[in-house]
Amino acid sequence: MKIFPPALTLSLLAMVLAASQLISSKDEASLNPSMPMQQSYELRCRGGSLRFNSTPGSTSSSGEQMMNVTIDFAAGTQGAGARTPILTPGQCSWVDRGFRPGEPTQIRLEMVYFAQQQQALHGSPVDRTPTAAERYPDAQNVPQYLSSSDHYWSFWVYNTSNGYLQSTTHRYFKPLKTLPGDKVRIPPPVRPGNVNESF
Repeated sequence: MKIFPPALTLSLLAMVLAASQLISSKDEASLNPSMPMQQSYELRCRGGSLRFNSTPGSTSSSGEQMMNVTIDFAAGTQGAGARTPILTPGQCSWVDRGFRPGEPTQIRLEMVYFAQQQQALHGSPVDRTPTAAERYPDAQNVPQYLSSSDHYWSFWVYNTSNGYLQSTTHRYFKPLKTLPGDKVRIPPPVRPGNVNESF
């Protein structure tokens, strides 16, 4: 067994204590299972007339520029439905019901500015197809994708009680196309992931 000199032991102890003080209260909350997490619900939106606005946000730990994105939409009067959404262009609604009076009609989220930064830096091809947002969603291609009323997007949100809905995660949605008389098996709902999760 090797014995460390007292000065080295004290130095190591000081470094451990200093590192433990760098943990932010946000990190502490995420490590504490007794802290309540905000429940998010699926909000489905149809492209066509959604109003996007974005401003520069923070820089992620991997060096990617993040954007603060707001999306203003028209409130759906009935549920978006599990199979085929009953939404007009630019409208969003809860999956199981329409909007109630006073519910916010703005979504806020943080989204990476350019999701294919690593491909571009390494000389790999960058996906610039009209459906690139389905594979590499970012603050540039999601608004472009949702400029078409043929495209849909799901946001998992909660009401902040400050006049907007905060999105915790999001992804594209494809309505099921069926013929009359077809039997359709509806998959179980997707659980929301991390706010900065890539998919």
